[in-house]
Amino acid sequence: MGRKQFMVFLLFLPIFSQSEIKLQKNMSDDIISFALYNYDNLIADCYEQYKPYITELSYILSDATKVTESIYYNMLNETDLCEESIPVRYMLLLNKKTKKQSNYYFVDD
Repeated sequence: MGRKQFMVFLLFLPIFSQSEIKLQKNMSDDIISFALYNYDNLIADCYEQYKPYITELSYILSDATKVTESIYYNMLNETDLCEESIPVRYMLLLNKKTKKQSNYYFVDD
């Protein structure tokens, strides 16, 4: 690789490293299923001291994206997610926040 080609590569490296990546199907399916099936419990956890469903979803997201669980735990306790009244919109907002946090997403929007 010549010097000019290397300089062009370095110029575009930040663009390539910031691209969004869809998670593997099995991981995406796990997140979607858990978020939709346990939606009521996730919302209830926002108002409880003990938060088993938020903890579990934090683990699933962390395992899939390699972002720490505590970041997802805090994200899942944010007001906009806790006040979302429609399960599918909850999942899409979760997808958007996951994408912002890690550059990974689990559903095409």
